[in-house]
Amino acid sequence: MKKIYSLFAAVVLTASINAQTTVFNATFDDVDGTGGSDGNWASSVAGTALASYTTGGTWDLTRAYKGGGCLKMGTASVLGVLKTPNITLTGSGTLTFRAAAWNGNNENTTLKVSVTGGTLSQATVTLVKASYTTYTINVTNATGNVVIAFEGNAAANGRFFIDDIKVTTATMAVVDATKEKTGLVKNTIVSNELIFGTSAKISVYNTAGQIVKTAEVSDNSRLDVSSLAKGAYVVTGLVNGQAVSQKIIKK
Repeated sequence: MKKIYSLFAAVVLTASINAQTTVFNATFDDVDGTGGSDGNWASSVAGTALASYTTGGTWDLTRAYKGGGCLKMGTASVLGVLKTPNITLTGSGTLTFRAAAWNGNNENTTLKVSVTGGTLSQATVTLVKASYTTYTINVTNATGNVVIAFEGNAAANGRFFIDDIKVTTATMAVVDATKEKTGLVKNTIVSNELIFGTSAKISVYNTAGQIVKTAEVSDNSRLDVSSLAKGAYVVTGLVNGQAVSQKIIKK
């Protein structure tokens, strides 16, 4: 038991506090055309070709047109492809963007998304005609220089609008739970169950800062942790509007 308590006192765990660091952000606010973000989605909007774009780096454009603070990609017969500049990202991150399909009767609503220098959690999204949707895709295995490509699904009627492309990474914060005397968890050395001393929405983090359990608990309620591997964890919760944390050892 003494050995366990020594480990308990020595370990300082890292746990995510859900903060985000933006590593790439393209708003296209300097694109002075018509269509898309101004609420127009068809007819003669976005008629001016955009030969090059260098805000935030050098973009690779195939059949790009100026929208109203956004880009329109493709024509009725030629595929549009948009590739970002190099994005500095190592490990994992989150891609978000807004996109919409051209408002045509036969318009294809599938948008392909791909990456070089990493892996995406999905390769396509389904667009809505004449209305923006915000899409979120996870990026993993990023090698440092990442390029993300957006491409219509077909040359014929694969036109799309795109805006607000952003890549973020999670910011990790160190939680020294030995300083917290919260009474959130009654039994800090456990085999199968955590017993709670107050009502809270809780998350359990491992030493890599990953959430391994979440729950909404109350005084004297129990949470099964028998499936967790042996080791040290941090339980965080929101109690009366205050963020608290407590270290536990799973035997």
